[in-house]
Amino acid sequence: MAVGEYRVRQTVADRRSVYPELGARLRVLVPVLKGQMARPIVSIGDALLAFPGASGSLLALIEADPTIPGSVVTHVERRRDMLRWIAGLDYERALNRRMNVTMRVAADVVGYLRDVVAETESNTVVLELPTAMSPRRHRLGAIAAQLAVSPPADMLFVRSDSGSPELEIAPRSILVPIRGGPSARIVAATAAAIADAFGSALTLLHVESDSQHPDRSRRERRTFGRIVEEMHRPSTVVNLVRDEAPARCILERSAAHDLVIMGSWLNPEQPRILVGRGLMRAVHRIRCPVIVIRPQRSGLAGPMRGATQVEARGWL
Repeated sequence: MAVGEYRVRQTVADRRSVYPELGARLRVLVPVLKGQMARPIVSIGDALLAFPGASGSLLALIEADPTIPGSVVTHVERRRDMLRWIAGLDYERALNRRMNVTMRVAADVVGYLRDVVAETESNTVVLELPTAMSPRRHRLGAIAAQLAVSPPADMLFVRSDSGSPELEIAPRSILVPIRGGPSARIVAATAAAIADAFGSALTLLHVESDSQHPDRSRRERRTFGRIVEEMHRPSTVVNLVRDEAPARCILERSAAHDLVIMGSWLNPEQPRILVGRGLMRAVHRIRCPVIVIRPQRSGLAGPMRGATQVEARGWL
């Protein structure tokens, strides 16, 4: 595969056979807390449910303080407040609402989410990736940090548009930077499913640099080429470029797109880190929404360290 740009033009008969990484049945769970910026993650959850055979639900979580005895009346009132809040999440654009709404009271949110994922056999969880300006960023950061260390399913961490953080995500064009690591296939498959749901143009980007060992560059280039061929997706734009500053390259190219989807950094020594330091600086400057995907089979394990710093600053 030479450095440059080309298009893949092939016919797709059945998306389930083309994107096996998403499973024969895509089961999506979108947990929300009252007050967070929920429209972006709800719109992504609804988009994934356009996938053939997919199912899923929006899980509205009411946090209970185990140290304070709650009354039935209090829980009823909080449920009503939550329902009114969810009703106010209507999209500003003509998008379809596909998810069912389930409401639950939980004292241990992370533990309860893991139980729900197991009980519903969910294979994809969509969460807000909070920024320093996000409402409830401390609580959301703590939840995301714990789930990122040992993912109960494929995790989609969604950072909203920096200019319109409350707006639902409905991209016309999607950029997908892929290196060729363990998460590459699930990233490509998820991006293609979202692009199909919105009718978006899809661009796959692979950036090589001389700072990387030639053997690794060849290995990742071969993996990238296989992914492109396996997708069989019509009209996909594929860019294979050489740039000594990959993060800068992604930042510059993101300006022409409405959504960026990328895989997470996978380092067993620092499992709570989703994006490496160099790319983090670029992601901070990307204006459109960003989805960072950490697959369940990431091979990360071990205790989480330093989570309080993540919670305090926000992730991105």
